[in-house]
Amino acid sequence: MFYQQIIKGSIKFVILSMLEGREMYAYGLIQTVNQKTKGFFQWRQSAVYTTLHNMEQAGLIKSRWKPAGIARKRKYYHLTAKGRQLLIANRTEWLTFSRSMNKLVINT
Repeated sequence: MFYQQIIKGSIKFVILSMLEGREMYAYGLIQTVNQKTKGFFQWRQSAVYTTLHNMEQAGLIKSRWKPAGIARKRKYYHLTAKGRQLLIANRTEWLTFSRSMNKLVINT
């Protein structure tokens, strides 16, 4: 389906947006996306973990381990300055794209 291509291509942008101003762990990202979109976005865990790893390698995010109960830890991610710059650029591009697309496909 058409929208699946858009969802797949926007995972990095969505992750950057969700990490703006707070730390999150991978499964928390997945749950939040599922809840906010009422299941419309259904990310595979493997895709999220791969994307997070690639983003960390690119210097867009950093991670740290935090306790999550007895004898458990979770890897939390947060934006770097480079990630914040990319988020701002992506957001500007998204707003321009979505406004232009709406002018073409919505009859008003």
